[in-house]
Amino acid sequence: MDYSAFKCKWIDQNQLRELADQKRQKYWPEAILPVDTTKIIELRLRLEVEPMFDLLSTLDVDAYLKTDLSGIVVDHECYMNDKFLNRLRFSMAHELAHYFLHREIYSSLSLSSPEDWKEFIQNVPESEYEAFEYQANEFAGRFLVPYEKLKSAIMDSIEMLKRSGIEYLLSDSDMVLSRISPFLRRIFGVSEQVIEIRVRREKLWPPNG
Repeated sequence: MDYSAFKCKWIDQNQLRELADQKRQKYWPEAILPVDTTKIIELRLRLEVEPMFDLLSTLDVDAYLKTDLSGIVVDHECYMNDKFLNRLRFSMAHELAHYFLHREIYSSLSLSSPEDWKEFIQNVPESEYEAFEYQANEFAGRFLVPYEKLKSAIMDSIEMLKRSGIEYLLSDSDMVLSRISPFLRRIFGVSEQVIEIRVRREKLWPPNG
């Protein structure tokens, strides 16, 4: 199928973040961390989570949103193995982003299998697909890592370093971030990479003072 005309609508970064905050507050009002994306999908949105064997090896993704918007297909191994819990949490949030941001795009597609999705990914204009995925990643990051709670957690982490008597680290912001990222990722239930992206994109790093 010809996907050369595929277009991803422009969404401003600030608008993406506002939408992520609004949806998190609506569907996760308890505000407990980490955000339980599976509970949001299954109980709050009444969508199906469908584990599929070999999805990761076939499509090189952990999950995808069905084009009829009825549910999310996830890699069976990732779904069943707790060691992938944080990775799957982000993948779920990413697909929620598509659900909230790209409904019109999904309704215009007819992709019913991993092979269909692979063909789509390989044949859409690269710049449009990058925008499509960037929007979903930025939404997912803000959805799982709320700005104010991240800011507070960073300051708590720095105070912890000071109490540990290793203030010499504070002169090297990259070293500090590498020390506190493992602590922060446990709070938000995401990877260290996601944490480091968030603190830089939110302009919270290096911290003032």
